[in-house]
Amino acid sequence: MSTPSMVLYYDEVSPPVRGVLLTIAALGVKDRIKFEYINLFNGGHLSADFLKINPLHTIPVLRHGDLTLIDSHAIIVYLCDTFASPEDTFAISDTLTRAKVFNMLCFNNGHLFQRDAEVMRKVFSGEITDPSKHLKPIEETIDALEHFLRNSRYTALDHLSVADLAIVATLSTLNLLIPIDADRWPRVHDWFKGMQELPYYNEQNGVGLEKLGGILRTKVKI
Repeated sequence: MSTPSMVLYYDEVSPPVRGVLLTIAALGVKDRIKFEYINLFNGGHLSADFLKINPLHTIPVLRHGDLTLIDSHAIIVYLCDTFASPEDTFAISDTLTRAKVFNMLCFNNGHLFQRDAEVMRKVFSGEITDPSKHLKPIEETIDALEHFLRNSRYTALDHLSVADLAIVATLSTLNLLIPIDADRWPRVHDWFKGMQELPYYNEQNGVGLEKLGGILRTKVKI
């Protein structure tokens, strides 16, 4: 078998990485990609070699020939455009579908994940010792997700899309700090429960989530 031409730099503790891993599993293309582990908590993303690949020292990174993508959402869309056939559930096949999927990927990138990352960075730096006092902005974004789920069965469409895969990786991380309450967020709760039933969910998201949770418990009480 030839060596895969795509290389993914990853650490499964990262929610954006897990969104990409879920996408790879959903598309069934794991054997088409080479995986290079970058240990975030040991500073692997700050090594001289990795900084030559991504000077922003973030993961995931996907390299494919001369192309280097440093944003998980760009990677997810590129994987869909590269591997999903027109009849595939995950194909972004027309302008309206693309707009809806992009919209929710941008919601995840610009709102849900950013608010998660802001709190997590401060927890791991020791600046925050009690996350419960810093959760209101996150709760407001989950309120927004509850609103969006009034319009479709899944976050972007009436069927599963890569937007769901990116968002569940973030939301499951937030669930470590804010349990998704069925009384406040019934639609989010039901959607999240359904996402956890995907056959590849535990291996591609649950394992890294548990690893992150174990590290988080050494910093704060959750």
